[in-house]
Amino acid sequence: MAASADLSQSSPTPNGIPSSDTANDAMDPFHACSILKQLKTMYDEGQLTDIVVEVDHGKTFSCHRNVLAAISPYFRSMFTSGLTESTQKEVRIVGVEAESMDLVLNYAYTSRVILTEANVQALFTAASIFQIPSIQDQCAKYMISHLEPQNSIGVFIFADHYGHQELGDRSKEYIRKKFLCVTKEQEFLELTKDQLISILDSDDLNVDREEHVYESIIRWFEHEQNEREMYLPEIFAKCIRFPLLEDTFIDFWMYDHTANRWISKPSLLRARIGCKLVYCCGKMYAIGGRVYEGDGRNSLKSVECYDSRENCWRTVCAMPVAMEFHNAVEYKEKIYVLQGEFFLFYEPQKDYWGFLTPMTVPRIQGLAAVYNDSIYYIAGTCGNHQRMFTVEAYDIELNKWTRKKDFPCDESINPYLKLVLFQNKLHLFVRATQVTVEEHVFRTSRKNSLYQYDDITDQWMKIYETPDRLWDLGRHFECAVAKLYPQCLQKVL
Repeated sequence: MAASADLSQSSPTPNGIPSSDTANDAMDPFHACSILKQLKTMYDEGQLTDIVVEVDHGKTFSCHRNVLAAISPYFRSMFTSGLTESTQKEVRIVGVEAESMDLVLNYAYTSRVILTEANVQALFTAASIFQIPSIQDQCAKYMISHLEPQNSIGVFIFADHYGHQELGDRSKEYIRKKFLCVTKEQEFLELTKDQLISILDSDDLNVDREEHVYESIIRWFEHEQNEREMYLPEIFAKCIRFPLLEDTFIDFWMYDHTANRWISKPSLLRARIGCKLVYCCGKMYAIGGRVYEGDGRNSLKSVECYDSRENCWRTVCAMPVAMEFHNAVEYKEKIYVLQGEFFLFYEPQKDYWGFLTPMTVPRIQGLAAVYNDSIYYIAGTCGNHQRMFTVEAYDIELNKWTRKKDFPCDESINPYLKLVLFQNKLHLFVRATQVTVEEHVFRTSRKNSLYQYDDITDQWMKIYETPDRLWDLGRHFECAVAKLYPQCLQKVL
């Protein structure tokens, strides 16, 4: 009976193998490599390939759909989404070089890739198209290990274009470390404004003098002056530590016409962009403006006063509201400041700010001038960013605004306006851009015109226009009325 019981416990299963309650997970460590090796052999010999990939210059590759789909989400989507390409025997890829495609396929079938300085960026681009981050990371590591002053800017721009975080951070770190060498390279001049700021706005910048930073900005600016002039205030505010500059870099100057020279003056207590300068009661006032601090842009309430006798700036009473798109004028020893829905006045003798009746059509970035005991406010931008050419006059004694006839201007000519008072008349200097079509060719011309306002008829009259192609001031210019000293003139033509 005992023997019978033993036989029943070890009775064979139908296939002849004794049953057991334990299972072993057997794995061949060489299986994956063997599969890859066999797939590579079939790829090399063109066996069982079911798709032809054509890249730039007509180069074709016979491949296996499943291999491409396994390595690349791009191809997986192409072959499984039901699009036309999913049933085609041949697909064409635009923007991929033949060598890069060959390297991608070699990686797909072998997990290996050979990188050189000549192929690394093109391969990175192909991997970006095919969404293969493992190849991108290998390319990034290669470029990081081969950074030099001559190529670091190019690598940084490349990384910024493709949004590769590690490559961008490491190349930027290298640029800051080798800054003085890198800024001598031609590629430094090709940086965008935001790329330049991202490099310079750091305490890790390896310079022994702040003047080096200033000089690099000027070199970058001079490469494309017309296009980059508008960016200088923001770049200076974010990237230059003004207290560390030598005295020779002071940014407040006075022109001495008798000696035809500029005389340096003390700098503002606080560097600011877009402040308005007004002369009142024998002193110069710098009002409002903006700074770039912390995470962003901040408008200023602060006001500084320059006393020429003491040759220094001091802080006076701040405005009740911050302003950066304002205008300021002086009338009878008071300062008037306008911006949108706010209209303020300042009494220097009392160091006091007060509110006045705002204009009927609130605008910013307009033009202001005192004329016939009134403050004229011309043009500007409304809250919806619409540009207007409205004219209003504020009677200072009556504290009342009156609408005048709009300035006759077509917004399509993209005008730039400057307002001056000359010979007791309001004048508007207008730079206009006109686009015409001649024989299917677009031609751009720019004209500078001078308009005069007649307050009796409430009309603007054009009194002068420069001939075509005589000269162009660009978009950023100022107009001033002053005496002319012939001995200070220099021959420019």
